[in-house]
Amino acid sequence: MTGSAGHVELREPVDSDLDIIFPMTQDPVANQMSMVYPRSREAFEEQWNARTGDSASVVRTILLDGEIVGRINSFVKDDETHVGYLIAQAHWGKGVMTSALSRFVELIELRPLIAHAAKSNIGSCRVLEKCGFVKIDECDSPETERYMACIESKYRLD
Repeated sequence: MTGSAGHVELREPVDSDLDIIFPMTQDPVANQMSMVYPRSREAFEEQWNARTGDSASVVRTILLDGEIVGRINSFVKDDETHVGYLIAQAHWGKGVMTSALSRFVELIELRPLIAHAAKSNIGSCRVLEKCGFVKIDECDSPETERYMACIESKYRLD
């Protein structure tokens, strides 16, 4: 899919993707916007291996003009299929994530799909809405070891 930013494609992840994607998870601006605390390399690899090794999950690496710029995945939590994603800050606001999520939801036949975003993460909320997700709930989300306290929006795609 070609957008204003270039050609966006999704591919199955390979082990060497970790070395490019992990530093993206350490970006303090991205983490503050997403209201998450960064994982250690060990915890990130554990989560990556769990997702890529789980037949109920779909994981894809996001490429822009052949360059790795992020990742997107589905996973089952509380008997619901959730979607999560990450894109390098250099590519925010260019339509790359919207193109990637649009392609990803075509790939995933299961419905409904659920996504969560901090209400203050306007960019992520807009991506979800552009891809057909509808906000179905909003609640106070307490601080945990992984997440900062925030108002969280819950989205659904049927």
